[in-house]
Amino acid sequence: MIPRQQITISLATILVFGAFAALVLNAMFGPLAALTFMGCAGLLMISNIQQSMDSVMRWWFVLLLPAYCMLTALWSLYPVNSLRYGVQLAFTLVFAIVMTGRLSTRTLMRLMFVVYGIGVLASIGFGRTGTGGAWLGVFGSKNAFAAHMAVFVLVAAAVAADRETPLWLRLTGLAGALASGPLLVLAQSAGAILMVAPCLAILPLTLLIDRLTGMQRLFLAVMIALGVAALGLFVLVAGDALLAEVLEGSGKDPTLTGRTDLWALGLSYIAERPLQGLGYRSFWVVGFGPAEQLWAMFDVPSGAGFNFHNTYISNAVEIGLIGLGLQIAIMYGGAILMAIYTFARPNAANALLLSLQALMILRSFIEVEVFFEFSIRSIMGVATLIYACQGLIALRRNRAERLQIHPGGLLSHAR
Repeated sequence: MIPRQQITISLATILVFGAFAALVLNAMFGPLAALTFMGCAGLLMISNIQQSMDSVMRWWFVLLLPAYCMLTALWSLYPVNSLRYGVQLAFTLVFAIVMTGRLSTRTLMRLMFVVYGIGVLASIGFGRTGTGGAWLGVFGSKNAFAAHMAVFVLVAAAVAADRETPLWLRLTGLAGALASGPLLVLAQSAGAILMVAPCLAILPLTLLIDRLTGMQRLFLAVMIALGVAALGLFVLVAGDALLAEVLEGSGKDPTLTGRTDLWALGLSYIAERPLQGLGYRSFWVVGFGPAEQLWAMFDVPSGAGFNFHNTYISNAVEIGLIGLGLQIAIMYGGAILMAIYTFARPNAANALLLSLQALMILRSFIEVEVFFEFSIRSIMGVATLIYACQGLIALRRNRAERLQIHPGGLLSHAR
C-alpha cells in the first residue's frame, strides 16, 4: 500500500503562521498587526532559545543591515526615528533568521498558501471596488491587492506542482492558481501581470531540470545564462522605449503616474549625501520640508507613507550607497544562490523561493517593498538567502563525505 501523505503541524509552524498572517493581512488586523507579529515572533525565538542563538550567530552577517541603519542615527536628520525603526528592522530580520532554522522550505510554502489564500477569499467575499473600477479586495489600494495576488499565484502554482504535497492540497493550489488570473486583471495592474509571468515560468523550468541528466542540465544552464545576458542587454538598450509602448498600449501613463519625476528628485537628494544618506527613515517625516512639498505636489495627505517608487533611489536617499549595497547583496545574492541551489536540487519549494526573489527584484524598479520593519517581503528576502546558503552548505558537506569513501565503501582514515 502507498503510505498516506500527512501534514504535521508543530509549535514553530503555528507561531510563524500567526506572524505571517498578521503581516500579510495587516489591512484586516489593523493596529493589532504589529503587536500580533511581535508576540508570535517573540514566542518563536524563546521557544527554543539555544537554537535561536545558534541561528543568529551563524547568520550574523544579515544583521549588518539593521546595524548600519541604527548607525545612521549619528548623522540622521531624525535620529530617534532612525534608531527606533532600525531596532524594529533588526527584530524583523532576527525572526527571519530563526524561522529558517525551524521550518523547512516545503512547510513554509504550504503555510504561505494558507495565509495568502485567506486574503484572497476575504477579498472575494468582502472586497470592494476603488476609483477607476479597479478591484481593491480587502486591501487599501489596487497596488497592494495586485502585489498580494502576484505572490499568491506563485505560491498556489508551486503547491499544485509539489509531488510531496497531499493530492487534495495540490488540487486546491491548482484552483487558486487558475482563479488568480481574473483577479489580477480586476486589479488593473499592468505591472503586476507583466512581472509575474516570467517569475511563474521558473516553476515549469525547474520541473524540467529535474528530468534532465547532468550534461543536459549544464547545457540548459549555459543557454539560460546567455538568454538572461541577452535580455539584460536588450533592456538596457531599448527598455525605456519598450516600457513606454506597453504602457501606452494598456492605457497607462508613460511616466508611471509621475514616478519618473519622483526619481529625478530622489537622485538629486542622493547627490547631496551619496555615501551615508540622510538617515534611515528620516525623509518621509511629517514636518520635513522636502517631504511635505512632495506630498503636496502629488496630492497625497501629509504622513501618508509616500515613497520614491524605486527601491534603489528611495533607500539610497536615506541610507546612502553603503546601506544600499548591503540591501543589494541580500536581494541579488539570495537570487543567485537560490538559483544555483534550485538547479542542483530542483523542487517546487526551491522554485517558489527563487520566483519570489525574482518578483521582488523586478518590482524593486517601480516599488519599494524592502527593507522595512514588520515586512513580509523583507523577511522572505532574507529567508531565501539563508535557505540557499543552508542548502548549498549541506550539498558541499554531502559531497565531501562521499569523497571520503573508498570504492569498497569503507570510510577513509587518511591522516
